[in-house]
Amino acid sequence: MENSFQTSFIPKKPITSSVSDKTPRNFFSLITTFLLIISILISVGLFVYKIYLTKQKESLSASLAIARDSFEKDTIDELALFDKRTESAKQILNGHIVLSPMFALLGEITIPQIQYTNFEQQTNDKGFLVNIEGLALDYRSIALQADMFNSVKGRSFKNVLFSNLMKDKNNNISFDLKFNIDPDLLSYEKNDLLELTNPLSQDLNNQTQ
Repeated sequence: MENSFQTSFIPKKPITSSVSDKTPRNFFSLITTFLLIISILISVGLFVYKIYLTKQKESLSASLAIARDSFEKDTIDELALFDKRTESAKQILNGHIVLSPMFALLGEITIPQIQYTNFEQQTNDKGFLVNIEGLALDYRSIALQADMFNSVKGRSFKNVLFSNLMKDKNNNISFDLKFNIDPDLLSYEKNDLLELTNPLSQDLNNQTQ
């Protein structure tokens, strides 16, 4: 009697291992999760660092603004002080007078027949007033001298007046002379220009060189 029961040790379906299938998947999931966490941490770190840089920039900007304002204030104060000193110096120069241009011009327009013996100056409501005592060779010399004061060269002498004409024991004519001076002639500020245009001053400068 034949045995109808047959056994076979060859599997009819392929044998698969569930362990081998799950292991790679778990590994890749772990790597992916790790990379995701790293990315998130990097993103958070960059965001925090950006906030830090922004605050640093704002802090530096505020510090620079304070420093700039302080610098500008100091500069403005220095410029204001310098301007005040400049204005004070200008006022002093404008109020300062020099007599050398007047003497030089007076010497130019005085004729040889006229001699000045006394000189006084004072300030009045019309400006700088000069009182002079002198001697003339004759009355004609006084007339000629008056014409010189009225000439173009003598235009800086204002309100010229000869008075108290008297003949002395030597037959010379004594006189009193007074006049006002144009302020521009006595201006210290314009003195250099007058010296450059004055032949007497040029001769003196040439002698000293």
